Amino acid sequence: MPSDVMIETRALTKKFGKLVALDSLDVKVQKGVIHGFVGPNGAGKSTTIKLLVGAIRRTSGEGLIKGYPIGSVDARRVIGYSPERPSFYKDWTAFDYLVHMAALSGIKPDEAERRSQELLNWLELSDFANVKVGGFSAGMKQRLSIAQAMSHRPELLVLDEPTANLDPDGRMSLLEKLKGLPREQGVTVFISSHILSELEFLIDSVTFINKGRTVAEDSVKVMKEEIALNRYVLNTSNNQAVMKALQGHASIQEIKLGNDGILHISSPDMGRLQSAVMEAVTKTGSLLKYFGEEQVKLEDIYRSTMDQGKDR
Repeated sequence: MPSDVMIETRALTKKFGKLVALDSLDVKVQKGVIHGFVGPNGAGKSTTIKLLVGAIRRTSGEGLIKGYPIGSVDARRVIGYSPERPSFYKDWTAFDYLVHMAALSGIKPDEAERRSQELLNWLELSDFANVKVGGFSAGMKQRLSIAQAMSHRPELLVLDEPTANLDPDGRMSLLEKLKGLPREQGVTVFISSHILSELEFLIDSVTFINKGRTVAEDSVKVMKEEIALNRYVLNTSNNQAVMKALQGHASIQEIKLGNDGILHISSPDMGRLQSAVMEAVTKTGSLLKYFGEEQVKLEDIYRSTMDQGKDR
């Protein structure tokens, strides 16, 4: 029976001697999405990726790629993988390298050449097609690695810190290209990155991992709604006075002046809160600049989930 799940792990565990790198990790990624994989250093992200692509073997538990066991030939055929620190044959040109790697994936020579040129154009490397890779910058090598990962038209693209070596223009260009892959080519993207502002622009769903375990996993939209629920921001010409006037009001669970100089309020009753705010603003003779629901960023979700997962 067809499944809409591209990646699924169940109690996936990896030990290196006494070190438990992954501790019963559960992850589920739907097909046709861009899924973020986020956690602090040492959380188990790189180990997870190596298990998914079949570079190492699990200790216990289960992992599936499109229903195929991780590490199997069928699972590997589905995946295109670009590591954080790619390495190449330095004396080969970019074009020859891509053609060779495409051929290893079973693509016929003529198609391998067409596909390689197509990817070089797509990743803005066509001017360097006949340049030896040994002379490439770190950013150019990163783009070439992504081209290689896509040479056999994978259904799943696994990327480990894909923008780490790119300049700002290169980062934005690559992010725009990646964002269109699910819609334009039906590719599912699984991306690990520390740059949360970039991920926020890119991803549909996310897994937060810490100490080898899943802390939280859901669509970004749902996570933002959960954190933003009953949270509001208020900015006036005299926030200190307005905060004093609001403190103790029955509609307010918590009110504090943030580092941004704006009032942050928790309230289960938006209607009563709105009335209280207007009364406080009028009473203090302040000017109302802004009042509305708090806009949650991916960084806020990260901080909240990591705080919840510290004692797990």
